[in-house]
Amino acid sequence: MTGIRSSLARGRAKLATIGLVVGALAAALLSPTAANAAVDNPAPSALVSFTFDDGAASAITQAAPTLQKYGLTGTNYVVSGCVGMTTVPNTCRADTDVPYMTWAQILQLQNTYGWEIGSHTVSHQCLVSVGNDCQANKLTAAQVTAELANSKSALAAQGINATAFAPPYGDYDMSAVAQIAKYYSSMRGFADTGNNIWPLGDYLLRNVPVQEVTTPVATLRAQVDAAIANKQWVVFTFHDIRPNPSQNPDDYQYGTAELDQLAAYVKTKVTAGQIKNVNVSKGLVTGSPNLMPNPTFNSGISGGWTTDAATRITADTATNGSFPDAASSVKLVSGTTAGHLFSPRVTVSPTTNYLYKAFLNVAAISTGEVGFYIDEYNAAGQWVSGQFRKRENTRWVEAMNFTYTPSSTNVASASLQIWVVGTGITAYVDNVQMMSLAAETTTPPPASNLVANGTFDAGVAGGWTTDSAATILADAANHGSPANPVNSVRLTGTTANKHLFSPQVAVTPGTYKILSYLNVTARTSGEVGFYIDEYNAAGQWISGQYKLGVTAAGVTNVDLTYSPSTTAVAKASLQVIVQGNSGLQAYFDDVRWTKP
Repeated sequence: MTGIRSSLARGRAKLATIGLVVGALAAALLSPTAANAAVDNPAPSALVSFTFDDGAASAITQAAPTLQKYGLTGTNYVVSGCVGMTTVPNTCRADTDVPYMTWAQILQLQNTYGWEIGSHTVSHQCLVSVGNDCQANKLTAAQVTAELANSKSALAAQGINATAFAPPYGDYDMSAVAQIAKYYSSMRGFADTGNNIWPLGDYLLRNVPVQEVTTPVATLRAQVDAAIANKQWVVFTFHDIRPNPSQNPDDYQYGTAELDQLAAYVKTKVTAGQIKNVNVSKGLVTGSPNLMPNPTFNSGISGGWTTDAATRITADTATNGSFPDAASSVKLVSGTTAGHLFSPRVTVSPTTNYLYKAFLNVAAISTGEVGFYIDEYNAAGQWVSGQFRKRENTRWVEAMNFTYTPSSTNVASASLQIWVVGTGITAYVDNVQMMSLAAETTTPPPASNLVANGTFDAGVAGGWTTDSAATILADAANHGSPANPVNSVRLTGTTANKHLFSPQVAVTPGTYKILSYLNVTARTSGEVGFYIDEYNAAGQWISGQYKLGVTAAGVTNVDLTYSPSTTAVAKASLQVIVQGNSGLQAYFDDVRWTKP
């Protein structure tokens, strides 16, 4: 038996220390074009995939009918140069004693059984290694490219759009992955075993190799159970499926009956809603719309993208990017100081979770890292906070997938910052995506503001009054709320308590929210107090409620909850109290009185 596979292990140790870099370059503010229209796998969930290598004829004669019986599908990674070798022995390097499908059968697998067809190269040669199961001579870079490109074009000639790839024998290095990424959206390993953890690594999907004797059905069921318990993605890798499989694990055969038992078990879990069966490309986190403009850098560093190191962070057109458009990317080179690439700012919702995806190829590195950080801005465009998300400090090629949720309700927009710091670093970034992971919903209209002139654009008017016009007065010097900062009311303390009164608001039993913006810029003692005056239907004051006293300097987003004291209350008014002998100076703005 030829073509026996070896375990060519590919491992590495990853450091996970946290760095902090704060960027301050301004960029154009962009709003999402639509709600989350269609995102596959927007949250951790249990997934299971059946993958089959080489394009063996048993995929159509044994595997597909078995899976179809239970409503399941699979992915077949085809060696394009072995297609049509229907007799044995043959010359296919994968295994000369296995018959392979014809193009008609491969299309039947795709079009009738609903399988995905991926690439497994042209000739099943090792992309990196030599000797043992691999060929005697190492492939050149040009030969690696030919294996990838010619396989893809051979499949395309049959009407198959192959975006999934698996290297023969699980053999790769980072140079090979960089080439793979130019033609395909994912790479499934072989010696890289285990389940996949959301939001995944598109260019290193882990798997569970399946062999007769060494991986009994009970073991595979346990992998399914683990995927369900931990909301992970289990990818099974099979080769030749036979009614009477060889008992030699190195023959990489598996029994039809055992596959049937596994499929039946998976079906029970699918029916129970505990796991979902997906073809490989449907297991990735993908979707639209992409909120990031110029994501493939076809327009260079433009469209809102900026850099503070224009000689070292440059547009690159030498095909160092990734699928689906590898021609353009951004090249990052280290220097004596850190250099940064800043994305355009994108409007965000404080309660929405987002996913960033970016292709990163660290082609060379001596010391240092390439890092990813989110800068956060308020509605006025001021930097308010940030989040370190991810870093790479080794020679590696990967999809940098990470989630982001705004740090607070003050965050109105966010910008991705990519930095390079260290020595000997050359890296490439491409295909930057930002997707909303929120469920698509129809946003209800905001509740009506029941108080007039809440932004004080008309000054202390529209029903607002004061008992101290000299010290509580309209201000138009941009001291207001970031949402509309021009106008506000300036509150200045005197020797006695002074007051600002809102218009009276008609109220009924129930709960109201009263929100406002307060910025205390000076204080020696005392407080700015908030009190609700209550009136009956005749307009007579009958009761009141003290709600809050603010003593802290700086900005307070005042959030009051109010319910009328009795059924006799027909109207209510907000009273803002500036305590006497307090040395207070403050600015008050953006009053919103609503009944949610």
